[in-house]
Amino acid sequence: MRAIITYFVNVVGRALGRDSLWMSIQATKLSRRLEEAFWGTVELVVTYPTRRKLAPIVDRSQSMQPNTVDRHWQSHTIRGRFFLRRQDSLDYIKQLTDGRPFKRQLLLLHGPHTGKVILDYGCGPGNDLAGFAEFSGAARIIGIDISRRALRQARARVSWHTREANLFEFIKIRDEDTIIPLGERSVDYIQSLGVIHHTSRPDKIFAEFARILRPNGEIRIMLYNADSIYIQLTIGYLRRLIHGLQSNMTPEKAFEQSADLEAPIAHCVRPADVLAWVSDSGLTCEFLGGYFVPGEREDFRQFRSEALTHPRLSDEQREFLANLAEDQNGFPFYRGKPAGLGGVYRLMLQ
Repeated sequence: MRAIITYFVNVVGRALGRDSLWMSIQATKLSRRLEEAFWGTVELVVTYPTRRKLAPIVDRSQSMQPNTVDRHWQSHTIRGRFFLRRQDSLDYIKQLTDGRPFKRQLLLLHGPHTGKVILDYGCGPGNDLAGFAEFSGAARIIGIDISRRALRQARARVSWHTREANLFEFIKIRDEDTIIPLGERSVDYIQSLGVIHHTSRPDKIFAEFARILRPNGEIRIMLYNADSIYIQLTIGYLRRLIHGLQSNMTPEKAFEQSADLEAPIAHCVRPADVLAWVSDSGLTCEFLGGYFVPGEREDFRQFRSEALTHPRLSDEQREFLANLAEDQNGFPFYRGKPAGLGGVYRLMLQ
């Protein structure tokens, strides 16, 4: 089916004079919608007996109208696959966690958080909600997202992993909501993976995290790491200079223009950017390093040396690539920390 969709999109794309990047994005969008239309419906039917016992989605939106960010994520929810058995869901948790080197270590997935209240801010289709249900020992798990579609998928997903009707809470908000609908000092642990860099007001979100976090609580987030192999080498060298796509842009801008099916906001950041976001929030912030997505280590090994000889490589890219050091397993480190796309930050109350 994907091959047929790709062929159709390529025919249309060539007729419209579009480049291969555009055609790839459109094929992915169409494939996901068709897969969800079929397999998503099957999953909802199969999980109904347990899912109907879980808490319903509560709409706590404060803003009146959805903006472009809300509309994009309602239409383009990131979903890896659908599940018809609990074991399939468990296997996917392991794949998403251990298949991305350093992810488990940097994010401490998925606990323990025995007896704690956990918030997954931007929970999406529930990949980590399922992991928290299985492994964290939490007393209460809250999933917040701007997409009702994602929250419906999350309820289906966690129904494979719990029969405790009161364990989960599902809350829908909007991108421009500046208040998280939870009480002051009500959450022990906050996780937000790949979300805040897509939002309109990161500074407001961090201020709200500080308000709802309990003393001695902790926050771990993932933001796209500008000083990573994916952005500086895969995008900055291979896509821009070798394949000639978005060649008039910086690596960071080229990534932001096409990330997550052309999301309207997709910041890639460095620690200084994040410190600026949290500066008035009352939180401390520590950059722990970036975990690796599939293909990063391979691109580093294959293309780093030739990239350094390319005459159009920018000074910033050259400095980054020249100062990478390998650990004993061949993973590149930059300034003493793993240089993967998934930049992890640890935050606490001051």
